[in-house]
Amino acid sequence: MDYLDECKALMKKSIESCQEAFATLRAGRVTAQLLDKVYVKVYEENMILKSVAGISNLSATDLQVKPYDPTTIKDIIGGINKADLGCTTTQNGNAIVLKFPTPSEERRQDLIKQAKKYAEDYKVAIRNIRKDINNKVKKDETLSEDISFNLLEDIQKETDAKVSEIDSLLNNKIKDIETI
Repeated sequence: MDYLDECKALMKKSIESCQEAFATLRAGRVTAQLLDKVYVKVYEENMILKSVAGISNLSATDLQVKPYDPTTIKDIIGGINKADLGCTTTQNGNAIVLKFPTPSEERRQDLIKQAKKYAEDYKVAIRNIRKDINNKVKKDETLSEDISFNLLEDIQKETDAKVSEIDSLLNNKIKDIETI
C-alpha cells in the first residue's frame, strides 16, 4: 500500500468515527443510535444494549426497547438509567419505553458545543494522520525529491478535503440540533 492510500484509509476511518459521534447527539428526533454506547449488565457480563434487545422508534420523542429475553428487563432498565440519557424509562409489558423530552434552548446550546468539540477532536486526528504519513514520506529514501514533494502535496489536499468534510458534517448537525 502506498502512502496516499494509507492516508486515505486512515482518514476515512476518522470521518466514519466522527459520523458515529455526531449520531449519539440527540437533536430534534430520537434515533436508535442514541443507545449505541449503552451497556447493560446481563448474565453477569457487560453487554452492549443492542446485542440483548431490539430497539425501535415509536415516535419523534419515544424509543422502544424490547429484550430478546424477557427475564433481563430489570437489568436493561438499570443499564439505561445508569447511562443517564435524560429520558423517562417505563416498563410496558415485555418492552421498555424511553420518553425523551424536547431539548430546551440551553440543552441545544450544550449539544452544539459538544458537536463542535467532536469536530475539533476529529480535525486534530486528521492532522495527526497527515503528520505521521508526511514523516514516513520524508524518511523514505527510495523516493525521489519530486515524487516526495508531489506526495506531500496530495496528502495535504486529502487533509484539506477531510477537514472540509468534517466542517460540513458539523454544519448539518448544528442545523439538525437547532430544528425543533
